[in-house]
Amino acid sequence: MLQPLVVGLGRSGSGLHLRTLTRLARRSGGSGGTGDLPVALPAVGCDPRAAALRPACVAGEVTVVATLEEAVAHVEPATAVAHVCTPPGVRHAVVAALAGHGVRRMIVEKPLAASRAELDALVRLRDEEGLDLVPVSHWTASRLTARLRRLIHDGRLGRLRRITVDQHKPRFSRSLATDSHSTALDVEIPHSLALALDLAGPAELRAAHCWDLLCEDRRLPGLGGAHLELEHHSGVFTLLRSDLGAPVRQRSVRCEFDAGTVTAHFPLSEDDDHAQLVVTAYGGGAPVPSGGAPASSGAPGTCAVGVTGRTGALAAGGVPAWPGASGGDGMPAWPGRPVADAGPARAVGPATGTVPASSGAPVTGGTPASAKVPLADGVPGPGRQVFRDDALTDFLAGVYRRFASGTVDAGGFTGTAGFELACAAARLLCEARDQCATAPPACTGSR
Repeated sequence: MLQPLVVGLGRSGSGLHLRTLTRLARRSGGSGGTGDLPVALPAVGCDPRAAALRPACVAGEVTVVATLEEAVAHVEPATAVAHVCTPPGVRHAVVAALAGHGVRRMIVEKPLAASRAELDALVRLRDEEGLDLVPVSHWTASRLTARLRRLIHDGRLGRLRRITVDQHKPRFSRSLATDSHSTALDVEIPHSLALALDLAGPAELRAAHCWDLLCEDRRLPGLGGAHLELEHHSGVFTLLRSDLGAPVRQRSVRCEFDAGTVTAHFPLSEDDDHAQLVVTAYGGGAPVPSGGAPASSGAPGTCAVGVTGRTGALAAGGVPAWPGASGGDGMPAWPGRPVADAGPARAVGPATGTVPASSGAPVTGGTPASAKVPLADGVPGPGRQVFRDDALTDFLAGVYRRFASGTVDAGGFTGTAGFELACAAARLLCEARDQCATAPPACTGSR
């Protein structure tokens, strides 16, 4: 059994990691470990503000301490899994301190580092100490992203042309209460950037802008939102937008193809774990037959990837594959999640009507109950799908299973491929920070 040690008890560490871990541990029988998930309680939480924190967990499930020295006294380094949920600027120092105490398995929040020098130092530390570092990659490892990936590589809608990712939410109170993030580039953008690189391959940064967050009585520089534009080696263009002063929440990805569009709506919070996928073929016709995508407009044969300068072969559809990719579509697979996942979905069409009668509940939009959306050969068909997608829970369960199995590298998002993808995203973020530091402030709002 593996015991969690969560370092940094802010929104990510306490509200997401600890809450998810205690739920997983209950499923596996708690400290007794009678289930198939190797998560043991009590978890240990470490934060300098320990005296003032009240993690939302059942008494006895979490031990909260103020220093790393106290934390490691409550765990056995050989069976501990450290979750590094501190601000980006101190992550290398925390990883180094944990390594010094003998902890080798770590899950690290994104971005991996706040500067190129810190990222390079983290990569060296990982290699020199033999650390098993897994960046948090629940977006890329989600069921919703798996369906997007299949649509891209199947080619039935033609070649992917453009990706637009919108991550908007009101973040006034948290921005006023904490200085853990210096700009909006460190809040939502790291996850959407890694997702874009996973879907369309390596990219060059073409533009980056940040703007201030306008509050009632003050202005918070750089925390209002961010806008990034990428040009991928595969010929795809990506726009990433994150408005942290938005009046409503949105977490969506729109993929534009030669013959249609696909819009993916990720769950907005822990209150509801349902995702939605809307597939629309242009002209109301059938999608392009499988294999009908044109050849890639990117460089033939290979493309530069990751932080090591290695090259990877082009995957199906002309989109570059990352090193270590093992999925059948040229992209990484991950423990417990087949590439051709065709899990249960409530499917409705693009017009009006209800969900299939068996679900017993109408929804706004959709076609009559008979118009179900097929997952032919594991590829979503035209229409709308609604399905459960608790991505963080599934991701952490997969990581813990991989750690417990003793597998050094599973070849997917929990292994080398996921780490190199996170490093590539971190380097682009460093470049974006440089651009935003020298550019004039952008207009408030991204929409």
